[in-house]
Amino acid sequence: MAELDPREVADYFGREGTVERWWTPDSGPLSFHYDAEIQVLEDHLAVDAGWQVLDLGTGRGRFGAWFAQQGCSVVGVDLNPEMLDEARGNVESLGLRDRFRLEQADAEDLSGFADGAFDVVLCMELFDHLPDLDRALAEMKRTLKPDGCLFFTYVPSESIYGCLGNAYRMLQKGLGRSLISRTYGQGEVRRRLERQGLALEHYWGIGLLCVNAQTRLFIDNPLTKALTSLARAEARRHPYYTESRLARHGAHVVGLARPVRS
Repeated sequence: MAELDPREVADYFGREGTVERWWTPDSGPLSFHYDAEIQVLEDHLAVDAGWQVLDLGTGRGRFGAWFAQQGCSVVGVDLNPEMLDEARGNVESLGLRDRFRLEQADAEDLSGFADGAFDVVLCMELFDHLPDLDRALAEMKRTLKPDGCLFFTYVPSESIYGCLGNAYRMLQKGLGRSLISRTYGQGEVRRRLERQGLALEHYWGIGLLCVNAQTRLFIDNPLTKALTSLARAEARRHPYYTESRLARHGAHVVGLARPVRS
């Protein structure tokens, strides 16, 4: 899969009228799919209310808000000013202003944060949009405490959704349009983490049958509606998969990594 152009990605996610128009995981037609990411945290993470949490690419603030509701102190960062405004509104409405601070920043440059400042770093729905993933992972590792954890999501190239998405990206590239996302094979994810001193400890797969997780595309198409119904039925039975062979083929993978102890 082609690498991303840093200037094009920064331009897209940094300006108004882009991602805010279509990124609606809490209310879109596939909200059930994204709800499963929160359920993974609820089922597998014993939260300490004293944790310091960094939420990269916070978007509308849904992951950071979940941690803040558990009592954690959260810093949410994003490039997009409109998304930060949306997040601030959500933080206010949830009464979390005292525990959830928001600021504009780039995940590849976290120089505003001290070494080992955070117990948890979140890179949810952002992994695939980072032009320099190695640099971003190095920054995440630096800001994590030695016993901290990194939670992230990525779109696996092994999934049906990833394969179809890559075909769509090839078409877009052939038409001369900018690419703002990419997929990863699990082997590459492991290698990228290991290069920065992080080890993939566990992963969960969401939506083997979720073909169209890109909610802005073909929403009203009858075929899309039928496929969404199929994915919703799957989610009722299997919100996420824990068995490794199945998990790696989900439309999204939630990963847990920790710093390698020296």
